[in-house]
Amino acid sequence: MGKNIVIKAFGVAKSSVYYKSKEYPKDTKRKKKPTPPEVKSAIFAITERKATYGVPRVKALLKRDHGIEISKYMVHRIMKEEGLLIKKNRPLGASRPHTGQISVAKPNTRWASDITTIKCWNGEKVKVAIVLDCCDRSIISWISGKHIQACDIELMVQDALIKLFRKAEAPLSSFIQFLHDNGPEFIERKLGRQLKKWNIENCNTPTYSPQSNGMYESFMGTLKRDYVY
Repeated sequence: MGKNIVIKAFGVAKSSVYYKSKEYPKDTKRKKKPTPPEVKSAIFAITERKATYGVPRVKALLKRDHGIEISKYMVHRIMKEEGLLIKKNRPLGASRPHTGQISVAKPNTRWASDITTIKCWNGEKVKVAIVLDCCDRSIISWISGKHIQACDIELMVQDALIKLFRKAEAPLSSFIQFLHDNGPEFIERKLGRQLKKWNIENCNTPTYSPQSNGMYESFMGTLKRDYVY
């Protein structure tokens, strides 16, 4: 019986009868080429002299000193196989441990402040800064805007002084500390000089120690969780 009769009888296409499946190779993975020994020895020679050099510098020295030009990916692979990669753990800067107490017994003896960012529903971001009393956690003054600078912090503190003492100056009998982090808006020299004129002690928290301004951080966390988001 011919193939044409079978095709007509079953109503199938000719291509399905004459089609022959291709045999694919079993191992389709790309085999890595063995690393030339002269490349390995050159990398060992470079890292022995310059143990702190990473992939970019080793690649540059291979080309300059040994005349070997290979990709950075190959250099990375060889250095990884031989355990020559530099660890990326960056040590933190020196910091003072937080050993004190933020809360105080009397109001208007310590104020805490910082800048936080609130994301609005329309995608825009608003920055907010407040002056928080570390005794009763009351909000004395606050500001908001797309950008907050040192001059805005100065106006916020001035507003707090006027609300409490009816003048832009703390009385000599009152000892007020202004606690904040090391943000550029707070450590500006002009702001520091103005705080000194107002009889306010300028206190910055230790670096890498957000818990030193924990009362403010806790208040902002509650505000965002319960009222904003």
